Amino acid sequence: MTMPDGSMMILDPSTGDEFLLTQDQVNNFNQAYEDGLVNSTPEALALVKLQDMIDIEQAEYEDQKDELQEAAKEIATVTAVAGMLTDAEATQETKINAEQYATDNDLRAISQDSVDQFNVSIGGMLEASMTKNMLETYALDSVVIDTIANQFMHTATIMDFFNNSVVSIDALNHTQLNFDWQQSSVGVQSEMYGVYGINPDLTLAEYLQ
Repeated sequence: MTMPDGSMMILDPSTGDEFLLTQDQVNNFNQAYEDGLVNSTPEALALVKLQDMIDIEQAEYEDQKDELQEAAKEIATVTAVAGMLTDAEATQETKINAEQYATDNDLRAISQDSVDQFNVSIGGMLEASMTKNMLETYALDSVVIDTIANQFMHTATIMDFFNNSVVSIDALNHTQLNFDWQQSSVGVQSEMYGVYGINPDLTLAEYLQ
């Protein structure tokens, strides 16, 4: 809450305690924050953001892996039950129990939802892994860092870059990473592009299939 004299009341969200900041304290904080941005090189700031993006892609990979395991579990269970029902050496009791288990747990057939989730998760894991690996490699390339830094400095969109930028592999050029934020975007490639050499005639969707 801002007071008429320029002071500000802030609330500690964990304790509920209120603290009064004078205008001088607010000004000092703002100046220190501004100095911190000025004294941090654009290249260093770009690298920090890339490291954050690497963490995001790792988290996405783990989420997709969990979804994959759930879908694979159902597929494997249905397959196992089917194996029991068609096993010539299985006892009649075993087959009856397997049939009942399948009925009780809605496992009489592999659901299309499980198949779709399995395929989507594989694609998601692959894309997240590729993006993460490219980010890790490209973050070591000074040309890539300079290109990104020059873009957000030139367009004066540094804060929007940090708050809203997203990264993706280019749909047509699979060795290029695209960074998009606000009304700005930049595509970067590294000398390491050969490591990620993919048939250029394939779209990203086809490659991930």
